Amino acid sequence: MSLPLLKILCILATTLALHVSHTPPSAAPTKTKQTPKSITTRFLASAQQQLLFIKAILWASAISEIIFIVLGQLPGKSLRASSLVRLTPAAVIGMLLIVGGTLLRVQCYRTLQKFFTFEAQEEESVGMLAGMMGVDKDQARRVLRKHKGDVEKAADAMLSGDNGDDESPPLINIEPTESSQDHGYIDPALLSNKLSSSSTVIDLTQDDGDSSRSMKLDQAQNEIKFGPSDRAPNPAWQVVPSNTPVNINQEDQAMNEAIQASLADFGSSEELEMLPMEDCVREGGRPVALRTDASDISYAALIIQALSQIPQVRHNIATLFTPVHESIPRPLLCSQLVELFVNLDLAQLAAIVDKDVLPCLRPPSWDGTHDSLINASQEFLQSFGTDIDSQLNIQCPPDNPTVRLFQFSYASAESRGRTVRVIRHTEDPGSVVEIQTGDSSVPNDLISRLSTNLSNYNEETRTTVHQVIVDPSDLVVFKLRRSEGGQNKSTAEPFTFPKQFYLDRFILKNLSIVQQKEAQEREMRERISELLKEKEFLTRNEQGRDVLTDLRASIHYFEEVARNDEPEREESIDRTAKKLQGLLDKVISTVEDIDAQVEKLQTDVTAVYDIPELQQYLYHLRAVFMHTGLPGRRKQIYSYIQDAHGVWWKTVDYTVTEVLGALSVQIPWTSN
Repeated sequence: MSLPLLKILCILATTLALHVSHTPPSAAPTKTKQTPKSITTRFLASAQQQLLFIKAILWASAISEIIFIVLGQLPGKSLRASSLVRLTPAAVIGMLLIVGGTLLRVQCYRTLQKFFTFEAQEEESVGMLAGMMGVDKDQARRVLRKHKGDVEKAADAMLSGDNGDDESPPLINIEPTESSQDHGYIDPALLSNKLSSSSTVIDLTQDDGDSSRSMKLDQAQNEIKFGPSDRAPNPAWQVVPSNTPVNINQEDQAMNEAIQASLADFGSSEELEMLPMEDCVREGGRPVALRTDASDISYAALIIQALSQIPQVRHNIATLFTPVHESIPRPLLCSQLVELFVNLDLAQLAAIVDKDVLPCLRPPSWDGTHDSLINASQEFLQSFGTDIDSQLNIQCPPDNPTVRLFQFSYASAESRGRTVRVIRHTEDPGSVVEIQTGDSSVPNDLISRLSTNLSNYNEETRTTVHQVIVDPSDLVVFKLRRSEGGQNKSTAEPFTFPKQFYLDRFILKNLSIVQQKEAQEREMRERISELLKEKEFLTRNEQGRDVLTDLRASIHYFEEVARNDEPEREESIDRTAKKLQGLLDKVISTVEDIDAQVEKLQTDVTAVYDIPELQQYLYHLRAVFMHTGLPGRRKQIYSYIQDAHGVWWKTVDYTVTEVLGALSVQIPWTSN
């Protein structure tokens, strides 16, 4: 081998060795994960940041020297200086040291692998990770280096059982591969409880016996809660490409977001969510929220909380004492119930969790659906009202009138003209009145629906059968149910409650007076209908065009367009225009008179029952229970309740917020 070629090989070997020595074996940590550098460390870091520049200079020098050697060997050139191709002993020794050092460095790379880094790791991160996870610094450093200095990823890995050894894969969380995805889910509350303990990691390599290892595995599996994963879906699994635009309107998008939020809440709502610390203390006159650890009876807690805000109920509950008679349908925990009502009135906590009283009241289980909620609420209110009324009547002296806090008596009566007779007196008391909604022929408000639902007219016999109350109760509950074949949800008007109303028109002893008032109301409404038809006849032609607009257009034509210089023609046009103007004035005057009559009749209709005989039993709206219609329990039911000061509050699970301004009590078709 010629000397120039040997010199070129030595130059390439030395340069390649220096290049390898200046190349980090693993990626440097992020800037936020590095330690605060001392003066020496900063100097070294500054030099390390110029690695690319240094390697560029090395290769430029090597290539330049090789070019000079090659050019010096060309014939006829004067660059054949022997110094360019001469290999001195010092150069050979230096080359051998560089190559040997590089080989030693490569061996270190292979031994330390990813743990060999050029920049100093943050010892504070190691200390923080070790203290947070309850492990030694060596294990924390291994996991931190494994995840390239990312403290968050290292903490997640340690919670999943990673101790930094490649031979011990995580026991809980398995990263998804291209052919599979992990759907495991760890309860965040469980993770927070495990921050100070590494007991989740089970070393399967220790020789501590099969029984001990099995006990550890069983304990770890019992502490882990599995559920739906929140990991983003793999795009390779999508049936429809993710970049395909989907055209949905705003209403559908809002409904979809509400459903997704409800489904996300459905899994967590089965458990009793703890209140944040700042929300544990009751503020001002805010009602206390009542909760139960059983989600299938959470509706009963909402009902009892509302009943505690009704003065009549609160007063009568305070008079209960332990029953001593066996005639009560089932024994009440009177002292515990009284204590619960006292706590709901005077407690300084924002919410109370009851585990004793509500289960003893035996509320039916609710499966989370709308129909099940309606039936369970009705059954619970009826049974609770029966127990309370029975206990109150047993406690009262025999000569006192029957206490009717929840239960009223009712009967069926038949009327023909002004003749009224009772055809059936129901012995079983009632406490819930069902109202059918959704029929577009009747106004969607409480009074109109009651009048329609409680009366049934028979055209053949020309009689009307009424469901009437005989002895009213202090509390009346209305259950709303949509009638089959009703209006579409998107077009039906919302159901409206009055803030207060008189129940006298639905009581048996007032039925004769009510019949007379209903006859007056029918006559007024018939007269209103006739006037509106007359107005329609005057203002609309057969084609549906506005007559007044056509008359004004005709007058404008004769006065502004058809007029010309001929006297006879002008005189005829003036006469026609005057006749049309007179006709227009007469129609306008008649329409205004019709509007005035309709307005007066409508005012009279609203006041037709406002007489002293029908204003004895005044009822105020105290509570409204609603269901969103979406799946779920605790977060899908809520209530509006009015306290003793007239302030309205909205309760959703443990959250009680004041309804600012006047409450508009309307139930839209999107709710139930």
